[in-house]
Amino acid sequence: MLMKKVQYIIALVLFVFTVNTHSQEIFVGSGFSSATFEDYENSEGENTLDDSGFSKVKQPLLESGIRFDLYKQRVKFDLGLHYHKYEIRTAFIAGEIRIPTTYNLSYVGAKVGLKVDVLRWKNFGLQGHVHLFHDWLVSGTNEYMDQRVDLYNDNTMDKGLMGFHRGFGLEYKVNKKIACYINYNIATSFKEANQDSNEGEAYSLDARSIRVGVLFTLSKKKKKAPVKKTETKTTTTTTTTTTTTTEEEEGTKNKGEND
Repeated sequence: MLMKKVQYIIALVLFVFTVNTHSQEIFVGSGFSSATFEDYENSEGENTLDDSGFSKVKQPLLESGIRFDLYKQRVKFDLGLHYHKYEIRTAFIAGEIRIPTTYNLSYVGAKVGLKVDVLRWKNFGLQGHVHLFHDWLVSGTNEYMDQRVDLYNDNTMDKGLMGFHRGFGLEYKVNKKIACYINYNIATSFKEANQDSNEGEAYSLDARSIRVGVLFTLSKKKKKAPVKKTETKTTTTTTTTTTTTTEEEEGTKNKGEND
């Protein structure tokens, strides 16, 4: 129920900001990420996972999206799509037995959020960001004791994740149209009861990533030219017929008569 409500909210927000854009930019990036299961609980409410002694494997990621300016190029609305691949090494605890297991997961997802310029210096900008994301599992396997389980087709793993990710980044402006960026992100999914065949199982997926990419400015907010006020000056020309002129004309006339 929570996911459906949030999805409707996201759709509404996207519609509003898409039709009311001030500035438009597109970004394309890639990087590496690693993930772990946090606060895992099985159907009996017990944590039977132990990842101590296992290294965090970094896997590739891709991202792309659009940004809209909200306030003077310092606050931007961010809408993006991404692809993540995770390799999670952990172990199941069964009594005193520790069984190593490896999860290979692939997700596609969407994110929506804000980027804020914290500091600007010349062509450099330090940014903070926060996003709401939704990821969908597109493939997944679990390998342990020479066995391989297809998590996606067997429906033994929740196929949807929703949560927040936050972080900071550095942006360098190459010119008016192109900029480069590097970001560090921490993503944490909401801990909810899984919608799969393992009833009562719940966990949160915690992912850390580093991303680099290029930002292209597609359009720029056009400033309206100031309206020039046309002042109409009325010049009043007053033609005055003086008595002097009249007298001169009459004097000339009388003089002619006397002559």
